[in-house]
Parts: sequence; structure tokens; C-alpha cells
Amino acid sequence: MNNKGGSKIIAMYWFVILMIVAGGIFVMVSSFYNHPYDIREIEGEIMINNIANCLSYEGKLNSELFDEEGFSQEFSENFLENCHLNFEVEESLNEEVQYYFEIDFYKSENLEISTFNIFKGNLNLVAGYEIQEEKEYEREVKGVEDSFFSLDEKGEELYLIKILTIIKKTEKNVK
Repeated sequence: MNNKGGSKIIAMYWFVILMIVAGGIFVMVSSFYNHPYDIREIEGEIMINNIANCLSYEGKLNSELFDEEGFSQEFSENFLENCHLNFEVEESLNEEVQYYFEIDFYKSENLEISTFNIFKGNLNLVAGYEIQEEKEYEREVKGVEDSFFSLDEKGEELYLIKILTIIKKTEKNVK
């Protein structure tokens, strides 16, 4: 009789321990899979790389960037098509563009005044990027900046090219 009572108590403890372990595993798995990965920064870096590859190859600027008068307005106006960029987002809850990029070209003689710039996308995202340092706006947009040097098509003049990309996509990346 004494042996049966002891095994019932041990079985009850094993059941309690099993429930605690199973509950812990459930809590860990649900907390891991409940939060999506925020890949906007990586997506911004990929966009910068694609833009840089379109603008410059082997250290020289794309010849289509220039025309007889200097920088080509036609290339700038058709930049998304020329560089094979697509700002359409599947499953977007609203119809607004979720991306913005800005490219500034500076001649090596004066790195403070932009010679030429190209920007496309949702201009409203710039304001969100500028105030993202504040805590309540921290998740609204993600911005990535990068710069590189490149020679013009003739190899005569050096340009500093600064690229800023801003991505919203909060429906998929932020909860």
C-alpha cells in the first residue's frame, strides 16, 4: 500500500514537470514566431547596391547618365526603368509607394554642393526618416545611407555619389 501511494505522488510530479516544460516550449516558440524579422535595413542595402551597379561599372559612371549638356534629364526621369527597379509591393494595404531613394552627385572640387541629384518614390517618407531618432517614430521607416567615388565616363573627373534609401513596409515588418 505504501508503494502505490508513493508512485502516485511521483507520477503527479512528473505530470507537473511535463506540463511546465511543455508550457515553456510553447511560450518560447510562440514568442519567436509571433514577431516578423525586420529586413528593411537589409532591403535598403540591396537597393543601394542595385543603384550603385546601375550608376557605375568598374569605377566609371554609366555613359547614359550624360548627354551633350551634362547630366541627362531623360535618364533621370526614366531611372526606375533604366535601372530595372520596381517599387510595386504585393499585398500592400494601401496604394502608397513604400520606397524612396535619393542620389546626390558631388564633384571632387566641391563636396558640399550637389551637382546633380535623382530622387524617386514617396517623398513623404523623408520626414519620417528625419525624425526617426525619436522613440515613438522609431518603427515608421528605415533609412540606409552609403557613398562611393566614381570617375566620369571619360575617366577625367571624380564624383562622390551619395545614396539614401528609405523603406516603410511597416505592414510586413513591424508589429
